[in-house]
Formats: sequence, C-alpha cells, structure tokens
Amino acid sequence: MESEFHPSTGRSNSSSGGANHDECQQLKREITALKAELNRLSRIEQQHAEQTAFLQQLISLLPMGIAVHTNGIVTFVNPACIAILNAESADEILGKSAMGFVHPDSREAAQKRIQTLFTAKTVKSTPVAPYAEEKFLRMDGVPIDVEVAAFPVVQPDDDMSVMVLFRDITEQKRQQHLLLEREARFHQLISLLPDATIIHKAGHIIFANDMARRLLKLDAADDALSHSVFDYLHPDEHEKVRRRIQKIMQTGKPLPPENEYLIRSNGETFLAETMAFPFEENGEKAVLIVFRDITERDKMLKALEKSESRFRTLAELLPALVFLVGEDGKLLYINASSQTILGFTPEESRNIDYRPFLHPDFLKDDHLTQYLDIGEHAHYELQVKNKVGQWRWIDVTYTRTIMDDALVGLGVAVDTTWRKETEAILKRQAQKLIKAYEDERGRIARELHDEVGQQLIGMKFALEAAQRFTDSDASQSAIQDARQILADLTENVRELSLSFRPSQLDDLGLLPTLLWHFDRYTSRTGIQVQFSHPDFNNQRFSQAVEITAYRIIQESLTNVARHAQVDRASVTIQASHDRIHITIQDDGVGFNPEEVMNARASSGLSGMKERVELMGGKLEIHSPPGQGSVISATIPLFEN
Repeated sequence: MESEFHPSTGRSNSSSGGANHDECQQLKREITALKAELNRLSRIEQQHAEQTAFLQQLISLLPMGIAVHTNGIVTFVNPACIAILNAESADEILGKSAMGFVHPDSREAAQKRIQTLFTAKTVKSTPVAPYAEEKFLRMDGVPIDVEVAAFPVVQPDDDMSVMVLFRDITEQKRQQHLLLEREARFHQLISLLPDATIIHKAGHIIFANDMARRLLKLDAADDALSHSVFDYLHPDEHEKVRRRIQKIMQTGKPLPPENEYLIRSNGETFLAETMAFPFEENGEKAVLIVFRDITERDKMLKALEKSESRFRTLAELLPALVFLVGEDGKLLYINASSQTILGFTPEESRNIDYRPFLHPDFLKDDHLTQYLDIGEHAHYELQVKNKVGQWRWIDVTYTRTIMDDALVGLGVAVDTTWRKETEAILKRQAQKLIKAYEDERGRIARELHDEVGQQLIGMKFALEAAQRFTDSDASQSAIQDARQILADLTENVRELSLSFRPSQLDDLGLLPTLLWHFDRYTSRTGIQVQFSHPDFNNQRFSQAVEITAYRIIQESLTNVARHAQVDRASVTIQASHDRIHITIQDDGVGFNPEEVMNARASSGLSGMKERVELMGGKLEIHSPPGQGSVISATIPLFEN
C-alpha cells in the first residue's frame, strides 16, 4: 500500500509512518556514536602525532648517533649521527649500505651481531645487541672508535630493520691509551729510581721497586707484596710510623724526611732516610714511601763532626783570616785572625755590616761569589778598611759548599798589604827607570842631532872647500867619494836620532808625530798605513803616556814590516775620559804570540807588554796563524 509523505508536516499519510520514525531515530543515534568515535580517533591520532614529534625531537637532540637500516640500507639518521660521521647532510648517508660505514676490521663482528638479532626474532624473544666497541669509517675515510648497540625494529611490511645506537669514543680511547702509557712510564720510572720506593695501602705493601727489594734483600719481585710495612720496621719505630701514616692520611700532604731504622729480610738493621707522599691507588688512599740507606752517610756525618772540631782548632791557629758566610750573607764564623788583620774581635766581626768597610770599587763585584755553583772557587783581591780606618789589601779564596745540610760560603783571606806596597814601590821604580831610559834616548838623540850633526856639516863644508883648491882628478874623485860617505853618514845619524826620540813628540804632540811617522814608515817600507783617530784631536797627554803610545805603535809596525808579508796595515787610536785605546791590525801570515813572547831572541812584544802594564794598562795580542794579527793596548791617562 503506497503512502504519501508531506514535507511541510514531516508526517506520512501511510499507516507505516511509526516504523520509519523509529528507524530514523536509530540512524541518528548511530551517526552520533560514529561522530563520537571519529572524534576519539582524531584525538588519539593527534596524541600519536604529538608523541611522534616529541620522539623525533628527542632523537634529534640526543648526543648519541642513531641510525636505522632496513635490509642493510640506511633509512634514517639523526643529527648526531651526521655529525659523528662528518657528513654535510643526511642525504650523504641515506640510501647507502650500512656496512660501508663499518671499518673492515669490524665488519665480520658487526655482521654476526646483526645475524644474532635475526635469529633471536625467529624464536619470539626480545633481541638486543649490547654495547660493544667497533671501528666506523667517517665520510672522509678517517677511522673512529665507537661504542655501538643495536636492536630490531619491526616495520609494517614485516621487513627487518635494525636501529643502531653509537657514540664516538675515539678521544676516550686516546686518553685511555695515554693513561696506560703514563702508568707504564710511571712504573718504569719508579722501578729505575736510584731510591728505594714502595707503595702501601692500609699498611700492606702493594708495590716495591728493584732498589727497595735490593735494600730489603728480597729474592723475588713479589716477596714484599701483601706484607705489612711494619714487617720491615724496627719495633722502636712502629709508633712513630703509625702517627706519620695517620697524619698523611688526614692532611693529604707530603711529610718531611725522617731518619728511621729498617730491618732487612735477613734481620739486619740499617738507618734509612724516608719520605712519605700521599698516593691514590684505584681510587683508594695509599702512601708512597721513598727511602735510602744512609748508614754510611751517618757514619760520615759523625766523622765530619770530629773533623769540624779539628777544623775549628786549626782555623783558630792559622795566621790567615778564615770565615763562613750563610746563604743570606750573614757571617756564621770567623777566626781570631780577624783581630790581627781587621782589628775586630770575632764577636765584633759577627755583628757588623762589612759593606762600609769595603772599597767602593769592589762592591759592584759581589757577583764573583753570588753565582758560584757548589764546589766552584773564586779568587780575588779586596781593599778593606780596618777598625782604625787604614786601608788594607787582602787576597781571598772563596768557595761554596754544603755544611750541616745548608749552603755556605767558605773563605780564606791573607793580608797582602805588604806585597801590594812592595809592588807599588817596584812599579814606581820601574816607571822611573823607563823615564830615565827615555830621557837618555832623548839626550842621545839631541847630541846626535846637535853635536855630531853639526860636526858632520862642518866636515861637509871642509870637503867642499878642499875640492875647490885641488886640480888633480884623483884628488877630486877621492874628495867626491868622501863627500858621499859623509852624506850617507849624516843621513844615518839623522835616522838614528829620530829613532831614539823624535823631537816633534815633545814639541808638537802625539798625533802630528804619528802622522809624520806613518809617512816616513811608508816611504821606507812601501807599506801603506790606514790611520783612524775618531774624536782624537791634537790634545796633549803626559810625557809617559805619549811615549808609551808612540813606542807601542812604532814597535808593532816594525814587526809588521819584518814578518807580516803585507802591503798595508791599519792603526786606530781613541781617547776616552780616562784612557787611550790603540789597535794595530794586519792581514798577514800571523804568528804564535805565546812562542814569540817566550823566545829570548825577541824582546819587542814583551817590552811592549811591560811598558803598558807598568802604566797600569793592558796589552792583548790575537794572531791565529795565517789569519793576520791584532794588537790592542789600553793605557790609562793618569799614571798608576
């Protein structure tokens, strides 16, 4: 039976309208339930997406490398993996064989681990390849050490994928290797130390080096191990050592050296100097003991005490001044001779400051003793003022040594005032002798020039007159020969006069005389003289200074002409405020100065040296064979 439905009323004009209405209501309820389910599924999907985003972010932030490979092909990598493999981006890694990033030495082990994961999956277990050390290859081919673990990841299509977790332990391995090397070197160093060394923990010995085994007379390397450290200590030392161990454990600081009696394995007792240091063994506190046998040293120290007593007795009896100075410069000991030499009693000497009593010229020479090493000696002269203000010369021998475990200076001083005064007298007499010698040369030069020269000139005039009054050819020839001989004799007398003492040295001074001498020297020898005199004007000096400077240059150039085999030489002269510096140099064959100075036949160099030293100056000669010669002289402007 057909029905008609009116939309305006929503009612059917059929008698089956009630049934349709119920169906609509049921349909509405099902649609509402379906929407609720869709909303629930949407929320679940959103939560899943959020969780997935969180996990992806977490994986991206993890410092550990994470990679997934499916059927051996890399399908996922995190940023840490890209960085560890030194890749520019993930594209360089994705799609490549996972085994291509495993070092050849590790591939077999890696394949076995992956095979184990496949096998475990088939037996319905939860397989995990635990962390193991392998080698990977970076993109640039550089091998790196890694610690790697893996577990399977089930894909929807049932493909077997493996997630690999790894971290770069290259630096860690390097540090471990260095640590092992350091430990090996440490043990080698300890074993080779000349001092005995043991390490004990909780009172039991865990290490003893070769020297410790020798001193304790142990037969095998492990004889001392596990023994108590007190087994090798004299019973009288036990309590003291316990306190020392307790102190080092509490403070963690090394303990100063201590003398203790130890016992060898054969029962012998010996005296040892021991030092204790805090030590750490596998994270636990331990003590490192370094000791040495000082039995003989102790005997020597006792003998030294006796020797020191004898030394003091001997030092008090010596006529020389004997003193000891500490490292801080304080006087530790001085003998009774201080009163004879300096006028101070030993008690007074220990409490005074000596600097005001030292001549100012010697205060700047403290470095003579300040930088001496142990056992080194220094010898010098000092001028000191005694208690009553008189200046005395003392000759000092000084050495640095160890006494009573302290660094000290030991000195012996002898009064040399009488020798200095005698030397000064002899030097003044020698200077007077040289002056008299030069004066005599000057007198002879004047007599040759004034008297003999005038007589020779008179003879020349007489011969000229005689030649005018004779007509004989034979007489003319004889007179002419006599005139020539007379001319040669006159020239020789003139040269002899100039060599004895050039008159211009007294009249004009040193510089003009040297210029005249160089011209005369070149004309006679053919040797050119390069003369340099910076800032050296024609100032005048004392007669002794000018004569000495002239003679040094004259004698040196004479030796150049005789022996150097050169065609030029150089002379340099400079004047400072208190002295003249002279240098004569040539590029000739050279000579051995020591042999020449010792040769009896040559007194030129030794004479020059004596002249300069008598003036208080210094002469140095440097002449390696075949390398020329340099003579340097320094002459004080004030006669000493």
